[in-house]
Amino acid sequence: MIFLFISMFMLFFKWQRFIFILISLEFLMLSLFLSLSTALSEMMFFYFMCFSVISSILGMVVMVGNMKIYGSDQCIF
Repeated sequence: MIFLFISMFMLFFKWQRFIFILISLEFLMLSLFLSLSTALSEMMFFYFMCFSVISSILGMVVMVGNMKIYGSDQCIF
């Protein structure tokens, strides 16, 4: 529950920087991961884990690409 609280406040107060959006989405994924870890079967748990890792890597690739092209990590210009 604390991860959900942190991520919502981070999205609400620090939405202008892309790195903070990525961090808050990671906290949201962690809160989902902790809440659904007991309710999911082993195969769905593995699928959820792979999805979270792939989404994290793609978010970092998008951030590095935006900083390379635009030179800034702000979302709203």
